[in-house]
Amino acid sequence: MLKRSGLATIGLLFLFACNTVRVVPYKQLAALEGEQTVRFFYPSAGGRVEAYVVRPRGAGPFPLVILLHGHSLTGRGAEQVLATAQALASEICFASLAISLPGYGSTEVANGSIEDATQQVLKDALSIAKQNAWIDERRVMIYGVSRGATFAAAFLNEVKEISGAVLYAGAYDIERLYRETPSFWVRKLLSPNGDANPKLVSFLGEASRWRTPTLILHGEQDNVIPVNQSLLLRDQLKAAGIRHQLVLYPKHGHFLPRASVREQTIKFLKEFAPPACPSPNPS
Repeated sequence: MLKRSGLATIGLLFLFACNTVRVVPYKQLAALEGEQTVRFFYPSAGGRVEAYVVRPRGAGPFPLVILLHGHSLTGRGAEQVLATAQALASEICFASLAISLPGYGSTEVANGSIEDATQQVLKDALSIAKQNAWIDERRVMIYGVSRGATFAAAFLNEVKEISGAVLYAGAYDIERLYRETPSFWVRKLLSPNGDANPKLVSFLGEASRWRTPTLILHGEQDNVIPVNQSLLLRDQLKAAGIRHQLVLYPKHGHFLPRASVREQTIKFLKEFAPPACPSPNPS
């Protein structure tokens, strides 16, 4: 009982912290000054999308990282990656845009294909971000976790202006994932009717046309999305001569050590854009 009560208290504190983030109209993002985190909603895909922007200290323009969260049984959206977004802003002064994907958080879109709606949501978010003078539109990276990594890979096939991608425990051949995952709930998500051979997509063929340097992170003991998904992507990028790095965690499953993931991510991002923090004032 004590343990359950403690977890409930932590959850309430987390929700309270997220709910205290100031909400601003998306058209006022350009006026943000100083280091801060704000929540906003923007129109897309026949509805409205929830997102968070983390603006670093200084004048900018700052490189931008778009963060896409994974699946949540409780429907949590961009809150899942908000701590990572804030770390990127405070440690290397990269602006961050965390988006609640369709079906999660407070995002509401029109009925229809989740894949099409998600693509539209991401394109509209990028367009809004690029309108802000404190964003460097020439240096835009994307960071996706699990389900978010899968949609990030699909986004790379649609948008050619991404400077770097970090893909954490994603799936890139969904048809093969359906056959190979030991997870019942993943199979249920992919095919609610339990079809023996559902029509599912693969992004591996398009990956050979990427021009985006990519960091791939995966746990070798992953029983949700098997590590073979990242190995297949690695092989495709290698064959196409696309710059990439694969970091495997032999003792970890679907959830990787947070400190190591953050370290690997920051190291990778700094290769394509130097930290944008303002220089300290001379003494």
